[in-house]
Amino acid sequence: MRKLIFIALIGMLGYLTKATAFDANNIVLYMSFDQQPIKDFVQDHSEYGNHGTLIGKSKWVKTGKFGGALEFDGASKIEVPHSKSLNISKEITLQVWFKTKSPQKGRFLIYKVHLGGGRNYEWGIYLTGGSKSVSMYLVEPNDTVKWVSKDGDWENNDWHFLVGTYNGKSVKCYIDGEQAEKTPLAKSARTSEGVLLIGTWGNNFFTGLLDEARILNVALTEDMIKDEFKNGYRSFSIAAKNKLGLGTNQIFINY
Repeated sequence: MRKLIFIALIGMLGYLTKATAFDANNIVLYMSFDQQPIKDFVQDHSEYGNHGTLIGKSKWVKTGKFGGALEFDGASKIEVPHSKSLNISKEITLQVWFKTKSPQKGRFLIYKVHLGGGRNYEWGIYLTGGSKSVSMYLVEPNDTVKWVSKDGDWENNDWHFLVGTYNGKSVKCYIDGEQAEKTPLAKSARTSEGVLLIGTWGNNFFTGLLDEARILNVALTEDMIKDEFKNGYRSFSIAAKNKLGLGTNQIFINY
């Protein structure tokens, strides 16, 4: 009996460790798109206030993957100013749900612009090859690109969950909870004061729906990503500031 109780306790501790692997302060950007943007203001629900500006004519729709979503028209994007919280070099998770019926070629769905010489990005998750390939990219301080891709059919007008991670050692990519086999090693990601962009890479604009865009300063595990694909994001209650002069609101972040 004591042995069974001990085994049960070990199992509970393992579950709790997995459930508390990160907290609300590890979420540096979360745009749920559940509310219609006010003019060109796109709210970040994280505690860091990384709000964005909608550039172009993307429209808000009620029928996203979870709540509302933004429909990108192939000529629009969200721009988020640089902040210290987005200066991520050691661990990172990039996440977004996307839906398209158009062949996409060379579109970063989320990426950080690099200021200075070399590659014009620091890290990002990518859709290309006529929507037949998804990728996670990371650029090291010496301008070496580390990337990993997974092939499939992502232009079928269904929702797909794209995730890229870097755990301080290797770069990984997941689509709909499935991990790409290749995991290239990387020493760190370079940083600069470049803006964060959602829905474009230069003038290569995404066409389709985006929902639940999120960035963490920790690397989620494969089990956690599979759980998110099946069940959505866990809820956190935090006080989030906004730029609308409405004070501080108590909101819930899903996980």
